[in-house]
Amino acid sequence: MTIHTNLLDRPDPRALTLGSLGILRCGEGETQHLNPTDPSGAACYHLVFPLNAPTRFCQAGQTGEVRAGGYVLLRGDRFYDLSSPSDLARWVVTIPARALRDRLVAVDAHVAGRFRANPEMAAFVLRTISSTAHIFQDNRLPPRPEALAAEIVALTALMIGAEDGCDENLSNVGRSRTRQRIMDHIEAHLGDPDLGPDTISRAVRISRSYLYELLAEGNETVSGFIRSRRLQAAYEMLIGDPRGSVAISEVAYRTGFRSPSHFSRSFTRHFHATPRDIRAGAATLSRPAE
Repeated sequence: MTIHTNLLDRPDPRALTLGSLGILRCGEGETQHLNPTDPSGAACYHLVFPLNAPTRFCQAGQTGEVRAGGYVLLRGDRFYDLSSPSDLARWVVTIPARALRDRLVAVDAHVAGRFRANPEMAAFVLRTISSTAHIFQDNRLPPRPEALAAEIVALTALMIGAEDGCDENLSNVGRSRTRQRIMDHIEAHLGDPDLGPDTISRAVRISRSYLYELLAEGNETVSGFIRSRRLQAAYEMLIGDPRGSVAISEVAYRTGFRSPSHFSRSFTRHFHATPRDIRAGAATLSRPAE
């Protein structure tokens, strides 16, 4: 779902496909873009480079801002929200998850801008991507598109690996992988109202104290992270269902809340808007601009 500020004189998106790698320039005239969850889609990452205005991003409860010249890595097969006060023009590179994971340890630890980007590497990769799209526009492909795609993925891995602060945080690969198993378990069981430290530690086969320690690395508590993820999942369901085919009470139960009233209070405190207001806003934004 995309929301436009001005549909006039907006250039057509520039797209290039290199084997399994996709490069797209888009967003001129947009102020918000919602990337829906596609259960049937292949696992992938979106590497997003804003071109003009600062861009806010939100995925899985993690939020931040990236300015022109920077980038943010997001899970392309999961919901995320991009917004800008004026112009959401951006380059987006779609990278198959396996291609990046083969070159970079603990890729998901870099999602949503956890570490500071290396500006020189970011500028170099952005120039490579934009030059590639310009040279091979109009369906003119290089002789070996997969080989060029592999080089771009390799440069992306180098850029992400050069992020400031990631070396010390990812020095223990085992801890990073265990933390990812925790996140995966939470994602898969958000609808279980009994989800908590005991069930997670048993499922992942770690102690409660180790669970608390790993979550504390991201300045998170176990209960706080679960609550944030449940609320974000509810937000995604409401945004994705502007016509209200699923009742708000059912959204509450599907995201692990024991009562609709508790859900509504928690949601309103977190987003400063009621679930009904969010759904009504999504219905308005999904209508074509006049």
